[in-house]
Amino acid sequence: MREMTMKLLVFLAVVCTDASVVVKLDPYTDDSIRIRVAPTSNGITEPPLQALCNCTPNAQTLAVSGDGVSELTNGNLKVSVDVNGLLTAIRVSDGKVLLKQTAMTFAQPNVPVTRAGSVSAMVSFAGTANEKVYGLGEHRTGVVNQMPYHKRFADSQDYGQSHGSDVSMPWYASSLGYGFVWNSPAYGYTDISETEITWFANATLGADMWITTTSAGFDATSGKSPYAELLKHYVDAVGHASTMPYYSTGFIQCKDRYRNQTQVLDVARGYIERQLPISVIVIDWMHWVAQGDWHFNPACWPDPQGMVDELRTMGIETMVTFWPFQSTGSRYWDEFTTNGYLVNKINKTNAEPTSYDGGNQYLVDETNPKVREVVFDKFWEGYGQYGIKTVWIDAAEPEHNGAQDEGTWKMSLGTDAEVGEAWIQQHARTFADGFATKGIAASDYFILPRHAWIGSWRYSAALWSGDIVSTFDELAIQVKVLQGVMMSGVSLWTTDIGGYHGGNPTDPTFQELIVRWFQFGAFCPLFRLHGHRDGPHDASNQCGGTNGANEVWNLAKDAVHYNAITNMMRLREELREYVSQINLVAAQTGMPMIRPMFLQFPNDDSCQAADVEDQYMFGPDWLVGPVTEMGAKTRSIYLPGLPANQTWVYYFNYSEVGGVGGRFEMDTPIGEFPLFFIRPVMPAPPVKSHMATQFYSKERNDLVLCCTDRCDSENSPTEPGSYALQSVIGTVVADATDATVPLYLHFSNKWNDNFISTNSTGPDASYVSGVNENDGFVFAAAPKGGGLALQTWYKKYSDASQDYATVVEGPSLAWVLSNGYTNVTTSVPVKAWLMPKQ
Repeated sequence: MREMTMKLLVFLAVVCTDASVVVKLDPYTDDSIRIRVAPTSNGITEPPLQALCNCTPNAQTLAVSGDGVSELTNGNLKVSVDVNGLLTAIRVSDGKVLLKQTAMTFAQPNVPVTRAGSVSAMVSFAGTANEKVYGLGEHRTGVVNQMPYHKRFADSQDYGQSHGSDVSMPWYASSLGYGFVWNSPAYGYTDISETEITWFANATLGADMWITTTSAGFDATSGKSPYAELLKHYVDAVGHASTMPYYSTGFIQCKDRYRNQTQVLDVARGYIERQLPISVIVIDWMHWVAQGDWHFNPACWPDPQGMVDELRTMGIETMVTFWPFQSTGSRYWDEFTTNGYLVNKINKTNAEPTSYDGGNQYLVDETNPKVREVVFDKFWEGYGQYGIKTVWIDAAEPEHNGAQDEGTWKMSLGTDAEVGEAWIQQHARTFADGFATKGIAASDYFILPRHAWIGSWRYSAALWSGDIVSTFDELAIQVKVLQGVMMSGVSLWTTDIGGYHGGNPTDPTFQELIVRWFQFGAFCPLFRLHGHRDGPHDASNQCGGTNGANEVWNLAKDAVHYNAITNMMRLREELREYVSQINLVAAQTGMPMIRPMFLQFPNDDSCQAADVEDQYMFGPDWLVGPVTEMGAKTRSIYLPGLPANQTWVYYFNYSEVGGVGGRFEMDTPIGEFPLFFIRPVMPAPPVKSHMATQFYSKERNDLVLCCTDRCDSENSPTEPGSYALQSVIGTVVADATDATVPLYLHFSNKWNDNFISTNSTGPDASYVSGVNENDGFVFAAAPKGGGLALQTWYKKYSDASQDYATVVEGPSLAWVLSNGYTNVTTSVPVKAWLMPKQ
């Protein structure tokens, strides 16, 4: 943290509803300041729950009183408070006014409260023309730039309005070069426009805000985005996400609902038998006898341990849904009501519990540390003991049916009006704290709630976009929702591939939609199929209903659709290391896995425009342009300009587009969409190299060979260590006999053990050298009997020299000739590109 000029505790006589206030300014992470203002009678306090994590505040305190202008400078941010208690935030390096407060009002709360001293608080700032704001949570507004924006926070928790697909997060990053957090768990609202910015809390002890800006040394021409710095400061202040478990980087299979153990195992085996990648399978709701049992129904799930163990032998983790409710028939009902573990109406006693959603569902009070401990103990008893550490937290807003009556529900830390926004944050904490007590690292468990608040990711919680509909219009919305969520600080996010409500596999429109949604889903942080499908399904039995089929082979009966989907599944499988790499960057720096174009290319004016919000970057290397219109034959895509040593490559045919950039109209047959990756421009291999045809790397910026016209499902062998024979890729001619010898490319599921051979059955004793694991080119030197000596020639990037150096490994041509090999020639010399690691 940079040196602070001072830290002030300032008492000022300020006219705010005829009451005096106390103001406190704190340096709080680099180039950032926390501002707290409260009625003098309350003093400066910490909120009962908050967005800020108290991870890195400075400990120095200096108390001063006075009636003049008071200020604090932290790095490149200065905040001054005038005699009226109104603040101005200024960027020091250029003197730019970032925010100028115009009003501060404390008044009696307009909702029931339980905390002494609770007031309503309103803070207003002057707006700025042409300002853009990014973040603010998960909203189906159809735009990434949320200006103008209005939100009543409680509406996000009303399932009747949101269907679990709206999340309010009081943070945004501004195009003016600052970021802002409203650090209050209270219900209220915000209005953000170019004329005025207002934040309102229904019931609080004071106003609590955090402001950040870019550093003094920030160079706008460097190619680094100012938003990247703002996001880094933001996660430093509110908490960093943990890295995702490797198993969560792959394909997640789910549907509403698999009703018994047999179904789950049959589906898992179906994926394995078809050689389709799968990492996680999900057990959805009503697998219990009564809501709140948090146990499997033994009639339908007779051997949970055996099921989990068998799935794990297939390389599949088990995820189970967890609902935060008790019901009158649950095994824990008496315990939770007797001990006051439930959220209840403000005028009710423990003996008079009130349903939270209008049905037989009573919400647990996750703001109570004891309740969190008990809830996790029950989870462990019902699921964790079997090795289940992947939790799908459904109805986690917490789900409320009907308009939220603010202030009518009491929790241990206050009413819902006072702390309701942070309930989900504490619900996620239940599992984070609980897994920690079991010695399970944060990078080894996985939590997927249907809601979030600032800081929930510091408890290893992801987010999904709720119960959305199965339409092309919704798919288009989700592309922009994803980008907004990433700018809000959430590290991991997923959508229900195909949408949740509806979707009949026999409907031609849905068959096209599911392909296009898979193409989008493969390039989300989490790759997850889910839905409540229409169409034929088995009748209900003692284990309940099961709804329409939602497995890949049941969704895509047409071979073209099936191949298009499975190609995306295999590509995602190949990219899993890359997914882990960009997730690590997100966890360490706040730079999201999904980058809006303006974030990755800050100096490209076209990337700042609204017409590129329908495309995005998947990490630094992949540009994704999902097709979101039914029957689309073409799609426009914008490619930013690249440095002279880089080029765009179209994934589906590996054609180089160059690095000049521009807008392109592309054909979009059902199996293709605009998907590009960035590759360094590198020189061709030496002319003495011998290769028969062109092939490229297709896996995670690493070394894997496949033919350009044969990169399909045949590339995946069925047994570990086995080899899948590819078509003849060319011929070599032995000088001694002039005999033509066919060359074969063999593809192994040991990714670094692919090879070229004249033997169609696999490697033999004359197999000399496999493919090198470094980046670069590979070429064959000469044949010998049924094998082929291989030499690796590659360009390796040096951090020290900031350039690529040529490295040659494997047998040299002289060695080959001196050891009985016959020199060869080829009719078609070729290069073999391999994408360097970042």
